[in-house]
Amino acid sequence: MLFIGICDSDTAVRAAIGDFARRYKEEIGINVQILAYNSGEKLLRHYLFELDLVFLEIPFAKMTGIEIARQIRAVDQNVAIVFLTSVLSHVFEAYDVRANNYLLKPLKYTRFLKEVEAARAKRGQNRFFIESNDSGMYKIYTKTLRYIETDGRNTKIYTENEGIISYKPMKTHQQTLYEPHFIRCHTGFIVNLLFFEKMEGNDIILTTGERIPVSRQRKKEVITQIMNLPLRGG
Repeated sequence: MLFIGICDSDTAVRAAIGDFARRYKEEIGINVQILAYNSGEKLLRHYLFELDLVFLEIPFAKMTGIEIARQIRAVDQNVAIVFLTSVLSHVFEAYDVRANNYLLKPLKYTRFLKEVEAARAKRGQNRFFIESNDSGMYKIYTKTLRYIETDGRNTKIYTENEGIISYKPMKTHQQTLYEPHFIRCHTGFIVNLLFFEKMEGNDIILTTGERIPVSRQRKKEVITQIMNLPLRGG
């Protein structure tokens, strides 16, 4: 589940982002909870710390978007903030409050998609989940997970250090691993594309040398997702 706030005095803008969220769920399969506010005061009064991303109008009458962002940053250093505006007159102030972006209205779906995917990737940098089996409990950081495969009636999670038996089905793992670099490339495999090295025929070769099969039905989607991987510095 992703939590996105929209703080804008224009009803049409709030409605459009709600429509974008529904389209995103249909296309990507990730649930998005939209929290809409028509004033900065309401956003701050009911601020939810689970928010992953806030779209914030700048020229509010009583309190500017810049001031709203400053108050958010005072309590939440991690949420992504994207300003929406009709004029390019607050760019430098936006950077002062560490805004992630500064977009002109009307917001297009392609821009919405880019900002949401960036927020998903940021959220997943230190994310973990707990896995339990008959051997014990494991804290698994998603960035260390190389791939998951079916293993008889169970599944097996391969991290950088070990293989861990899981009693959860692939569908449940898919819902857990919502970061954009995870993809179900085959009925029996979910792969972390951060470990992608190259593609040979119908196989993904990981940086570890392991080969992960890609089904013909999913190959086009896999290639698209590989091409859209964010650049990573060394």
